Amino acid sequence: MLLRPKVSPGERLRIALVWPRGFDPKYVMPLALGYLKSNLGSEKYDVRIFDNALRNYAANAPEFATELGAFTPHILGVSTWSPTFLESLKIVRLAKQLNSEVITVIGGAHATTYSEKVLSHREIDYLFRGEADLSFAVFAEEIQKETPDLEKVCGLTYRDPATGCLLGNGMERTDDLDLIKLPDYDAMNLDGYHAAGYRWNTPIKDNAPIWVTRGCPYRCTFCSAPELNGKPVRKHSIEYMVKWVKYLYEEKNIRWFNIIDDNFTFDKRYAKAFCQAMIGLNLKNIGFGTPNGVRMTKGDPELWALMKKTGWHTLIVAPESGSEHTLRLMNKDLKLDIVPRVVSEIRAAGLKVQAFFILGYPGEQPEDIEKTADLIKKCRFNFVFMNNFQPLPGTPIYNELIAQGEIEDGLMPINYSDGMRAYTPPEFEDFNFSKFILKTYILMALRNPTNIPYMIKLFDPGIVVKKVFRNLLSMLGLSQTRSLK
Repeated sequence: MLLRPKVSPGERLRIALVWPRGFDPKYVMPLALGYLKSNLGSEKYDVRIFDNALRNYAANAPEFATELGAFTPHILGVSTWSPTFLESLKIVRLAKQLNSEVITVIGGAHATTYSEKVLSHREIDYLFRGEADLSFAVFAEEIQKETPDLEKVCGLTYRDPATGCLLGNGMERTDDLDLIKLPDYDAMNLDGYHAAGYRWNTPIKDNAPIWVTRGCPYRCTFCSAPELNGKPVRKHSIEYMVKWVKYLYEEKNIRWFNIIDDNFTFDKRYAKAFCQAMIGLNLKNIGFGTPNGVRMTKGDPELWALMKKTGWHTLIVAPESGSEHTLRLMNKDLKLDIVPRVVSEIRAAGLKVQAFFILGYPGEQPEDIEKTADLIKKCRFNFVFMNNFQPLPGTPIYNELIAQGEIEDGLMPINYSDGMRAYTPPEFEDFNFSKFILKTYILMALRNPTNIPYMIKLFDPGIVVKKVFRNLLSMLGLSQTRSLK
């Protein structure tokens, strides 16, 4: 028998959406829950977001238990990434303790890529894979019926009531993104995030995330993006984006718009049309950023110049490594010889350039990392993000490491850049990653001291100091890393 909520006549279905502690409020906010809230509709349901990250509430915090118990939700939904999954599981268990009849639902990146393992925890009743902006509302409607037709709910995974076997529906992949309503920034407590210092790679306080395109056609073995949002790149209409930007500018006093897409410039014609439309709005003092980076092969001098005119100050690119050998291991599909040229083209447009790199990839050698250092010197990036490799559950490299006996199934990633590693390849057991990272940053600062105030403008100084301190402790052997093989 399928689980159904017990709603009294005349009573609205109560839905609690929980953002677990573990997400850093200084650079990520619950956009996914904002989408669910707005697309469910307040007229039909009583929906409340419980933001444990912003309030720094652990799952066992008495305040959280009191608030959740007072709300008495019929459905509790939790969004989780791999580093926050254990905390999310505690939230689900708490909800069941408070009310054994509550229906528990989990979604997010970890639930998508690791669904079978996640649903091995019987306290989780239903799971959504991929996007659920539209399908969660279908679920809420169907689950109240005497005979729910859960096959209508895209992306839903659940247990067959007769056999207990898992059933999984096809993913939500609407081509018309304009059907999705704007996320509810009030329910997400945008003002509260600003007060907490939300400012990820952003020079001003009054900023907000927006999502323009979805999908990733690439095959990087360390990434789960194609599974989360599909391979085809789908786009909102330019008219929709104009309305979105004007709403945030006029109603929320937003002056900086962070486009969180993985492939904003994939369709260069679309990206140029977006820029031209934003320029045409004539809005004063606005800026844009693409903090997830842009593909270097998907741009040209005309686009870089348009982005500068639109309000970009910086572009982030993602070579990931300075070694062709490592890029082949990653299936990155990038030729390194284009990197210096593209960086020069971006700079010629008047933009600064940052870059993403991954350190300690399985199969990589210490000499490959030295090639990364050489590329950083050659390109003279204004800043680089050097992330410790973390095997993300469900990605191709994660499954490969399990098959090789290098990691145990169930290993969870830690922070990417604070010196902690969930897994270290055998070739790097004696390699001091933290020393390499700090040395690289010091050399970058010495070569161009103006990069120091530039970075302070973009990031909360407290985050920078904390990460430097943790790397320093790790370099000196005063903090432990976790390595399972």
